[in-house]
Amino acid sequence: MLSQRYLRLRKESIKDMHNIDLIHACKEDKELLGEFLEENKEFLFSIIKHYKGNVEELCFKFRVTEEELLQHAYIGVISALQEFDFHRGIKFTTFVVRPIIWEINQLLYNDSRFVRLSRGAVEQIKRMIAIEEKLGYRPSEEEMAKLLAIPVERYKEIARFSDEIEHYHAYENFEMIDHNCSNIEEHVVDKVYVQHLLGSSICNDFEKTIMKLIMEGINNTQIAERLQVYPMTINRAIMRIRNKVLNFQSNKSDLQQHVTSKYEREIKLIEEESRLRNKLMCVSEIAELLEKSGFNRPAYSNRILYYIRQKVSKKWQDQPAHAGKPEQKANSVRGVQQLNPKQNAR
Repeated sequence: MLSQRYLRLRKESIKDMHNIDLIHACKEDKELLGEFLEENKEFLFSIIKHYKGNVEELCFKFRVTEEELLQHAYIGVISALQEFDFHRGIKFTTFVVRPIIWEINQLLYNDSRFVRLSRGAVEQIKRMIAIEEKLGYRPSEEEMAKLLAIPVERYKEIARFSDEIEHYHAYENFEMIDHNCSNIEEHVVDKVYVQHLLGSSICNDFEKTIMKLIMEGINNTQIAERLQVYPMTINRAIMRIRNKVLNFQSNKSDLQQHVTSKYEREIKLIEEESRLRNKLMCVSEIAELLEKSGFNRPAYSNRILYYIRQKVSKKWQDQPAHAGKPEQKANSVRGVQQLNPKQNAR
């Protein structure tokens, strides 16, 4: 029977694993944590099933019990709870997956007769990445095994570990990238800039395809599935694009100057208001202020709003001495005259 405190913290319209108040309380109260784990067994088994396969088959194949799987999943939840930052904006259900699967893998592979990731296997994974990037697609199991000069079964074993590790790594990174607004989308948000990059020799055809898909709003894992490559290949390609874009920007070409200045008025507006508030405005606040100031709000996509916010953030970093207590100007943001919406529509 659940304790009165647990019942008080429960919310009718929110599942336990999404209830931040309950999760936060579990971090401080071990008895509450015990109830929380017991009540959410089905969720934990669903994670195991989704990422590792049928529970009964796992038990038979690795000679473990359901209780052992559950106990290791509990350890994963406890580890996640200790590291979870309630202020970063990440869902606990997303954050908890990796530690749970890590603990399950420890149970299944550390004491089993099955393959471990030896140094040789790591080298094979590196070769797999290189082959895939050179070909531009993921070869069949037989073709890849032949290129690696190893048996197909050995390739399958290595690929299984590789897929698991890279899938969770990519998934977690994608969540973090979105939250911190530091995706490559920041650098290619302007369509003129994108078209220039796509028409130049800066990026190869594979990288250009990835850029197009990113602009369509497709995440890393979905891009990997569409292009039939490993998630790790997409991650590496995005890092190459990022570096190429940064190098390109450092040249301060005429095009880059145009792209930088396109939203100069909006950036200045948000910067002044942010300094008045003594905090960097979030995207929703930026959108609201632009609308109140007479700008055509529908013309600004989330990517553009993130872009404006990132530019303001950089100005704060470049001019820290002016942050905090700006001079009150007659034409400050709080007293800004309403602009003509049609004039500012893009």
